[in-house]
Amino acid sequence: MTESNDFIVPPPGIALPPRQAERVEPEPVQADDLIVLPPGVVDSGTYRMPATRTPKPASLDDAPVFFPVSVPGLPVPAPVTDETAAADAPPAVDDATRVSVGRRSAPAWRLTLPDGQQALVEQTTLVGRDPALNPDWESALLLPIIDPQKTVSKTHAALELTASGQLVVHDLNSTNGVYLGYPDAEDETVEPGSPVLVEHGAELSFGEFTVTVERS
Repeated sequence: MTESNDFIVPPPGIALPPRQAERVEPEPVQADDLIVLPPGVVDSGTYRMPATRTPKPASLDDAPVFFPVSVPGLPVPAPVTDETAAADAPPAVDDATRVSVGRRSAPAWRLTLPDGQQALVEQTTLVGRDPALNPDWESALLLPIIDPQKTVSKTHAALELTASGQLVVHDLNSTNGVYLGYPDAEDETVEPGSPVLVEHGAELSFGEFTVTVERS
């Protein structure tokens, strides 16, 4: 039985010419299928470009150098120097404790009167039955002494408190003088114009009136 075959096999030595492809004509595009952009509108679609990679410089000498460019309308920053950096730096905070001036600590000297009363020597003090301010110590305190025998002059002596906290006694030309004594020691006469340093435990005599000096 012979099968039907759609292909014709040419005899040996005979070649058929190549078959040309059929050309397909595109279908016409209707005007209604077109999208028309309004006047002045441009298609802003972004197109992908081939990626390019800048090779890494082999050394710092081959690396690019950038210089600031002045743009019109924008301020150009000034170069930073040691002086400008120091000026722009925040001020240092000084947290050190400062010494208070003009304020005295607790009184260091104390006078004990014959009747047991005590008086604090906080600054230079003028002693007498009716003491008056002296031009040499215009801001001194006044310490009146009750002396029925009147052996104490009106402004008898000055107890000067120095800036270092020492106590010095002055005889202000008193009538009966000023005497400085210590236990088991002879009394020392304080001459007018020659002040004497007073130590802890001393006894000061203004005429017949004696006080004990202590340093706390």
